[in-house]
Amino acid sequence: MLTPEPRRSRFELHWRMLGGDLRVQLLFWASCILVGVIYYQYPEIRDQLGVLAAFGLWMGVALIALLMHETGHILAAHRFGIGVRIVLSGLGGRLFGLDELRLWKKLLVVLAGPMMNVLLFGAAWSITFLPLPHDWRVTFAPALWLLMWVNAFWVLLNLLPLWPLDGGRIAVEIGGSLFGRRGQILALLLSLAVTVLLMLFVIAWMRLTLINPFDVHYTIYFVYFCILSLYCYAFWLSTFRALWGNAEPPERTSESDRAA
Repeated sequence: MLTPEPRRSRFELHWRMLGGDLRVQLLFWASCILVGVIYYQYPEIRDQLGVLAAFGLWMGVALIALLMHETGHILAAHRFGIGVRIVLSGLGGRLFGLDELRLWKKLLVVLAGPMMNVLLFGAAWSITFLPLPHDWRVTFAPALWLLMWVNAFWVLLNLLPLWPLDGGRIAVEIGGSLFGRRGQILALLLSLAVTVLLMLFVIAWMRLTLINPFDVHYTIYFVYFCILSLYCYAFWLSTFRALWGNAEPPERTSESDRAA
């Protein structure tokens, strides 16, 4: 295990869900609020729905998308006869309890999360083709659009080899299976490279967007780019700690995983 499981806190939510153990830390709620600022503070959306309604819609959609994601992990793990432990924190969900599984089973459990978001995206998209009354379509359009956007973004982010998200977990598991400790280090170095590329993307996007300081959208975009930069740094720091910090050292891949 590359990072220790976070300690329990008296302020976190904790419940059993479908045989899995789910914990939601305070940092998770702060993360949702920060990431969604461009949505519920965006002038057009704020004027159409109101700040409170837009904020509630964002938090509800984000929570549904992430809970469905973790449900995918739990159901897949349950299929293999184990109960996983999931901690929702500032960088998303962290999955624990897969050490006893063979490599191919670990990968299926990890991939089940993004695949659940793909199904949720497809379900929301299919609703747009239903012959609903015009009033219904107008009412549900913002929620469906936001649900599709959040799920698509979460799938793409989790497929990147970015630690500690699912793609980074897959890269580390495969690297460890092929080359042992050295493969895990290479996977984490790849994660560091991805964080640098993401940061460069954010900077390029900011330079293309923030060209007119008198634009009514200037402030909200500036704040959003600062938040994105903060998250790039958080991913970089998490990977750096997994490599050289005070986290628990990676375990060598078992012989059963190598034979899988």
